Amino acid sequence: MNEPGLMLYHQQDYAERAQIYAPWCQLQAVTQAPAVTAPALYLDREGMWLCMPGYPNPFQPSHNELLRRAQSSGARTELARACGSAISDLHILDACAGFGSDGLLLAQLGAKVCMVERQRLVWILLQERARHFSGAQAICGEAAEVLARPAAGTQAASWDVILLDPMFPPRGKKALPNRGLQHLRELTESAANGDDELILLGLALEKTAGRVVVKRRLKDAQLLPADFQIKGKSIRFDIYRGQMQAS
Repeated sequence: MNEPGLMLYHQQDYAERAQIYAPWCQLQAVTQAPAVTAPALYLDREGMWLCMPGYPNPFQPSHNELLRRAQSSGARTELARACGSAISDLHILDACAGFGSDGLLLAQLGAKVCMVERQRLVWILLQERARHFSGAQAICGEAAEVLARPAAGTQAASWDVILLDPMFPPRGKKALPNRGLQHLRELTESAANGDDELILLGLALEKTAGRVVVKRRLKDAQLLPADFQIKGKSIRFDIYRGQMQAS
């Protein structure tokens, strides 16, 4: 059944594509992105957009920015180095995918990436982005459930890396993040739960013989003492050796 109140507006020419999401959304044909009083989606020739209350223009995660990151830094990015040296050979589970900025970058670099997102509206945006990448798959579900009872087709036994990027908790009067992160925070929980993060890390460690990579702000405390770290200017990756016995 579609979720009450979740609207997907679409241009008439894209009614067939919009119909894919009819099980979860109410569909309505429009000529342009509407003003909304609740978060909604809009589909046109340029893809899927997020419409948010109080914003005159819809938002779409930047595909060009993703390509720029892949072309300018590629395997030299902190993320790629945290995952391992041979990115194109890796099967990666991005367990907290959001809009897919990290998972799709890894797919662009050649990895096979399964991205998990629990918020239905965010997942639809992610699904539309992922279909342009042959190595990317997006599923809607709870990360802990996927790790505890892997969903069909996710090939848990072959996960070389499990990437965890829980939403950073808000910080007092610091400057607002970019628009995409603002919307992601508005659509998901406003504060991270340290106990839930520890449970997720524990499950991840049990489900790979490779690496578990946890993305954190540079000065944030570690969830558990990491085996090693890779640091950038404002974030770091805490890297753990998986505990699953290799077959």
